[in-house]
Amino acid sequence: MAYRIAAIAPTDVDLSRVKTVTDQAQITDTYALYLDDESHSFDGAADKIVFPTNEAELALLMKNAYDSGTPVTIQGGRTGLTGAAVPLGGIALNLEKMNRLLYMNYSESSDLYSIGAEAGVTLEDLARAVSTKSLSALEGVGTPEKQAALARFMRESADFTFPVDPTEMSAWLGGIVACNASGARTFKYGAVRNWVMRIRVVLSNGDILDIRRGEVQARKGKFVIAHSDGSEVKVTVPSYRMPNTKNAAGLFAEPNMDLIDLFVGSEGILGVITEVELGLTKMPENIMTVMAFFPSEDDAVNFVYDARAPEATIRMDFLEYFDPNAIKMIKEKASSAGIKVPAMGADTQAIVFFEFSYNEAQMEEMIMALEEMLNKHNSSSESSWAGLDRSELEKMKAVRHFVPETINALIAQRKAEYHEVHKIGTDMAVPDEALRDYLKFYRTTLEKQGMDFVVFGHIGNNHLHVNMIPRNNEEVEQGMNNYMLFAKRAVELGGTVAAEHGIGKLKRAFLEVMYGKQGISEMQAVKRALDPKWILNRGNMIPTPAEME
Repeated sequence: MAYRIAAIAPTDVDLSRVKTVTDQAQITDTYALYLDDESHSFDGAADKIVFPTNEAELALLMKNAYDSGTPVTIQGGRTGLTGAAVPLGGIALNLEKMNRLLYMNYSESSDLYSIGAEAGVTLEDLARAVSTKSLSALEGVGTPEKQAALARFMRESADFTFPVDPTEMSAWLGGIVACNASGARTFKYGAVRNWVMRIRVVLSNGDILDIRRGEVQARKGKFVIAHSDGSEVKVTVPSYRMPNTKNAAGLFAEPNMDLIDLFVGSEGILGVITEVELGLTKMPENIMTVMAFFPSEDDAVNFVYDARAPEATIRMDFLEYFDPNAIKMIKEKASSAGIKVPAMGADTQAIVFFEFSYNEAQMEEMIMALEEMLNKHNSSSESSWAGLDRSELEKMKAVRHFVPETINALIAQRKAEYHEVHKIGTDMAVPDEALRDYLKFYRTTLEKQGMDFVVFGHIGNNHLHVNMIPRNNEEVEQGMNNYMLFAKRAVELGGTVAAEHGIGKLKRAFLEVMYGKQGISEMQAVKRALDPKWILNRGNMIPTPAEME
C-alpha cells in the first residue's frame, strides 16, 4: 500500500462574499453561543467568526490564516463536552453553511452503501434522509458510478441507517468524525471510525487531502505528505499502544495504520474535515427492547457478562446500566410525571437496558434463552419491561432520560447557592475483565466520602458514567480529585481516560496520565509536521510549545 499522498492546492476564490462577523459587540451578544459549547467551562473569545459556504472558500481562508499566523478554532455543532470548539482568540471557523448531502456510493466487494456529505450536515438530518430515502438532491449528481449507486439504493426495499448512535442527534458529521463519536450501539457496531470510508481535509496551510480508506497506509510507522508547493513532510506515527477498549483519547496509532484513522478522532488539531463518507447498514426488521430489573448490582453485572459471552444465543445491539441511585431518580421522576414503569418492584437495585434484533423463525429460541439467562441472575421476563416495537423503545428512552434530567436539575439548584458547583461526569472505560473491579472501586470510593453520585451508561463496553453531584464548593474540589484518581485507576487496569467525549481543552491532564510525557511528545511531533505554525485548535488535546517552556 502507498504511504504517501499528494495534496491539492487551494484555489483563488472571492472571499468577499463569505459571511464574517468582526464587531465585538455583535460577537459577544448576537453570536454569544458561538463562544461556548455544552461543557460551559471556558470564557470564549474571537476576533472574528467566519462562515464559509464551501471547501474552496475554507481552504483559502486557512491559507490566509497560515500566512499571517492567525490561530483558528474549528466549530461544528458545539455539542461537545470538553471545550474543543470554544475559541480563545483568533478566528472561529464555523461550518454551519456547509450542510449539503453530496452523493451515494456502493461497494460490490463489501455490499456496503455509503453516503457522502459536507461536514455541517447534522446526524439527525442524515438519518432522516437515509431512512426516508429523501435524496432527490443527489439525482444526476457525481460520476456515473455514484448515480448508479443512488438508483440501486432507491430500489432497495429495506430501511437503512447510519448505525452508530451518538446520543446527541444535533451533532454535525464533521464533529462526530473529528471526535470518533460513539454511543449505546457502539457495543454492536463500533465507534464512528469503523464507518468512515473517505474524508477530505484542509490542512493548516490551505492544502487539501482527499483520503479514501485502504489507499494510504503507513510504512514502518511513517506517512509522507506532498504539499502543493512541492515540499514534503514525514509524519511519524506515535509508538504508544492503544487500549483494548472503546476509546476517544489522543491520536490513533498503529504501525501500519490507515492515514484516514490519523484524522478520525484527532479533534481538529491536524486539519479541518470538510467532507465525510459514512457507511450505512440495513435496519433490522424486528427488535425487542428490554429493561430487566435485578435485586442486586452483582446480579446485573453477572447478567451482562453472560449476555456478551461469545457463546450467547442472543447478540445484543446495546447494553445499558442504571445503579441504585439512578433507580431512585427514575422512581421519583416517574411518580411526579404520573408515569408507571412496568414491572419495576420495590426491591429493584439495578437495571440493565438492552435491545436485540430477531427474525420470526428465531423468536421462540431467543425468548427461551433470554428467560434462562434472566432466571440465572435472579430476574425474569415477568419482572422486566419488554417492547417489540420502536414506539416502546421511545418510551424506554424517555425513562432513561429521567436520570440526566434529574441530575441537571439538582446541579442547577445547588449552583444557585454555590457558584462553583457543576456536574462532574466520568468518561472512562476498562477491558472486559476489569469491569467488576472498576465498578467496585467507583462505589467504595464515593460511598466512603459520602459524595452524592449516580452510575449509569454503556456497560456493554465497560463504559459507565459516574456523575458526581457536589453539594458545595468543597465537594467540587473533591470531585475533581476523584476524577484524577479514577483516571489513574482506569489506566492501571488497561483502560482509557476518555471513551467517547474526547479530550479537548478540559481533559489534557488525564491524557498525560494515559500516554505519559513521551506519548504527548509524539503527538506534538505529528501536530508540528502537519501544522508547523500551530494555528489549528490551539489548546486542544496537547500543550502548545509555548506552554511546554
